Amino acid sequence: MKTFVIGLLFLPMFVSAGQAQDSTRLERYGYVVGSSLAFALVDYVGFNELKKMNGGVHYEASPLYRIAEGIIQAAITYFLYKQCGLSSAISFNLIWWTWGDDFAYYGWGYLTGLYPWESSRESGLRFHEYNSAGWTPIGLTRQQGSWIAKSTLLAQSVVGFSISMAILW
Repeated sequence: MKTFVIGLLFLPMFVSAGQAQDSTRLERYGYVVGSSLAFALVDYVGFNELKKMNGGVHYEASPLYRIAEGIIQAAITYFLYKQCGLSSAISFNLIWWTWGDDFAYYGWGYLTGLYPWESSRESGLRFHEYNSAGWTPIGLTRQQGSWIAKSTLLAQSVVGFSISMAILW
């Protein structure tokens, strides 16, 4: 299983993206939304496999995992740039920055229930506040480590997603 997770984490790096093509608006939307959902799924499986290997729900991601996650994000960004252009790369990262991919992460847990600590009953979507969004636009305006209401993060992600889709227009 460990090899499978590592393979999932690095799969986007091996995707060959030829020269940028003229893409339709619908294709750009599909690539960006699909990339965000895929990124969140890889994060969901990878992080929860690490939790399982380290025996606990309260596992803190290692710097190595965060670096691997950053490499995956960079590979997806490059793929989108080459496939659909700069606007798609920006849109993907805007969804991530405004916490849309984190909501998708929790959504995967809610929908799949692959891991008991991330199931529909235990999903992170049930929380009312989060202290792990300090790198988002709203988080950067607050003291680091402070709690942010789910409704605030949801509004931020809706605005981010809306702007992201408008960029692709």
